[in-house]
Amino acid sequence: MTWTAQLVRKLPRERLIEYIIEVLGRMGFKNYERVSDRNRWGIDIVAIRDDPIAGMEKLIIKVHTDSLVSAKDINVFGDLLDKYKADRGIIVAPVGFTKDARSTVAKEYRGRIVMWDADKLAVTFSNYGIEAPTIEEAKEKDEEKSPLEEFELDAPLLYEFSPEEITNLIAKKASAEYPVKPSEIRIKSMKVILTSAYILSWSVDEKNERDKAVVFSKEKVIPKALSSELATLVKKALLNDTSKIKATEREIVNPISPSESVVILKERLAKELSVTEGQVRIQDRKKVYVPESVEVELQVGENEGKAKVNPVTGEVEFEMGPLPEGYFKETVRELVKKRTGEEPVEIELTKGGWKVKATGKTERFVFEFKFNAYTGKPLVAETLLTDEALKELLSKEYPDGEILSLEKGKKVAVADVKLRDGIVVVEVNLENGTLKEVRKLPSPEEALENARKIIEDNFPLRNLRLIGSRVIEHKFLELELEGEGGRAVVKVDGATRDILDYIVEISPEKARELVKEKYPDFEVKEVWEEEASYVVTAENERHVVKVRVSKDGKLVEETDRALRENVARAIALEKIRGIDETAELKSLGLEKDWIAEFQGGTKVGTLVLDRKTGEVKKTDVRFTEVALENRFHEHVRKIYGETELRTERLTHYKEQNYVHIKVAGREHFYYARIDTRTGKIISEDRAPMKGLTAKLKQLQLESKYK
Repeated sequence: MTWTAQLVRKLPRERLIEYIIEVLGRMGFKNYERVSDRNRWGIDIVAIRDDPIAGMEKLIIKVHTDSLVSAKDINVFGDLLDKYKADRGIIVAPVGFTKDARSTVAKEYRGRIVMWDADKLAVTFSNYGIEAPTIEEAKEKDEEKSPLEEFELDAPLLYEFSPEEITNLIAKKASAEYPVKPSEIRIKSMKVILTSAYILSWSVDEKNERDKAVVFSKEKVIPKALSSELATLVKKALLNDTSKIKATEREIVNPISPSESVVILKERLAKELSVTEGQVRIQDRKKVYVPESVEVELQVGENEGKAKVNPVTGEVEFEMGPLPEGYFKETVRELVKKRTGEEPVEIELTKGGWKVKATGKTERFVFEFKFNAYTGKPLVAETLLTDEALKELLSKEYPDGEILSLEKGKKVAVADVKLRDGIVVVEVNLENGTLKEVRKLPSPEEALENARKIIEDNFPLRNLRLIGSRVIEHKFLELELEGEGGRAVVKVDGATRDILDYIVEISPEKARELVKEKYPDFEVKEVWEEEASYVVTAENERHVVKVRVSKDGKLVEETDRALRENVARAIALEKIRGIDETAELKSLGLEKDWIAEFQGGTKVGTLVLDRKTGEVKKTDVRFTEVALENRFHEHVRKIYGETELRTERLTHYKEQNYVHIKVAGREHFYYARIDTRTGKIISEDRAPMKGLTAKLKQLQLESKYK
């Protein structure tokens, strides 16, 4: 049967807790136990796991089966996390969670409180291999016939007797001392030993005292029962004349007779009250039974145990030994035979703690079982077809087939087998060796036709042929094709034979051809490969171009175009000679555009030429210092009639694009600031050479034209 949310909701609370504890063991929690008193602790399970990465992890679990879990329930559980210093908590609610509860967890307890509803439980039980019970199994378990019979007693019971409570006490004791779950314990026989006692009504008139006494034996007498803890029990017993108990056997012990009870009480009261026995009056006497002990024989899983319970004090003695080795060997034989159809050829048992591990092999299988040493319950049951047997099975089933791939899981192996008419996908149950075909895929040759047509119709590849193939995920075919112009990898749906995906990669030679087709007047020079494309360079008499060609050959785009260097050089010389006839080209380089630096007799500078057309985009031209000096000398001679001039200082401020010049004449100094780009005088001054006033004037101009 399969786990469903509906099945989880039908589980009794006790059985649900048992399944959760079993999951914890399979999750890797080595220390986990059910709390002894849920009402006092507020939780059901505590578990500890030593994770090699996360370290020690403490987990608490609360099972809530009555109704939807509310936000208040979440907050109460959150307080318990802090109280018990737990790392995380799981709150289990098969009925579900309110919207507010989910919101509270998301906002305040994200990562600390995990919610398991019926859907989550069903998935978890399935994932960890917990076998789902059938509804009928659950009913049979609940309706199992009890071996107890009802016995009628001729007197009432002083203490209440409940077989269910006795069973619960035993189950609690057994679970604490042995790896036993309460649901695994069944009553085989229950012998109740009853002792008789007497309730006597007495009075001593001289002392004005009266009460009820309970006489159990000569040694045990409760003279004033109505003022003791037995008051309620005595009053209740006096209201009944008979009683009934459920057991498989009863035994009644009479430690004293009715008459002896009177003598014992009168002696006791006379001594305690300092009166004579004659002063003690007995008005009434009633026999009651006291359940002194219960001897129980138990069925604990496949084992047996014994318990002795004092129903009055709740004390329990429980004893049970582990099952013998022979039981486990016989059980393993039956399980292996049932699952594989083969007899074990060897079985080896090892014991560790409360577990028994059985390993061995059959002709074709190896197996491993783990059992609870005390209950015989299988904890792990694994049979596995050996690799040799698996290959032999496939070879026997498909003698003419070729195994393309074989993937082994924990319980199932999946093989892709190539046959003459296609590829068959086979699942082999490794637990029992059964084989079934799950699907049929076309052969690579069948799938080739459609794949080739799609690729050749859409990409610059021709005459593709199949050079390799493989099966992917046991559902798809991957075809490796190669032909004129490059190669392709095509993914084909095995069921429909449609193309699902493809990767096309043209060759470098094909990239060269595509560029040549687009640029017939260019000669292709270089081809180099990048991650997703080729970069091709080509040139003609005037230009050099770079072209990017996508690996699939669909995109051919120009990424750069520049003048050839000899063309750019000729254009640059023409431009600079137009500026200065004597200019020479000092350097020419291609950056974003062509950069040409020149120097002439009167001017120097830089031209920026468009990389594609050679048009001048920017000029930076300046007069030479010699030219500026000569122009200023000429200016002074023309304006002031000087015939003998001597330059004393020329300072060039390149960043500001001007020079300061000081020239000495016959009787004056001449100062100027000249623009280096235009040769124009921005400002000029002069000062006489001699005299006090001349000195002051010179100081001012030296500062201005420093």
